[in-house]
Amino acid sequence: MLGVTGILTGLTGCGDSSTPAPRPTTTAAGSSLADRQACALLYARLQRVTLALRTSSELVARSRNPADLARRIAIEQVQLERSADLMSAGPVPARLAAADRRLVSALRSFAHDFERARRPAAQGNLHAAVDAMTDREAVGRIVAAAQAIERGCR
Repeated sequence: MLGVTGILTGLTGCGDSSTPAPRPTTTAAGSSLADRQACALLYARLQRVTLALRTSSELVARSRNPADLARRIAIEQVQLERSADLMSAGPVPARLAAADRRLVSALRSFAHDFERARRPAAQGNLHAAVDAMTDREAVGRIVAAAQAIERGCR
């Protein structure tokens, strides 16, 4: 799960410039054509989310001052919200619907954390901003759901 792990490392301020994981090439035994097609689309959305989040999280890590940090945190919040919207759009194989819902929920929760971080960042309170963005539970839920989707589409 190199791609998702990379974005989550970036979201916690460490940065990661690795490329997204390659698309799975195998499918679950007994999957219908519609399920395989839905899986391919779902996995492609997951890769787009991974890339968008990694890119914007790297921007947060490079902020120059409190106003810049607050602006970049706002951008990351929007990216998380858009990522949740993207993952909830389009077809999802029935066997992965619960994992997709968990991922969307965790992305929305993490977006809310970034929303809470904007004010302290703008006020120059880096410690409070980092505390607001440090939601290991949400990150764990994002990783677990993304891994379930990846495994389910192999």
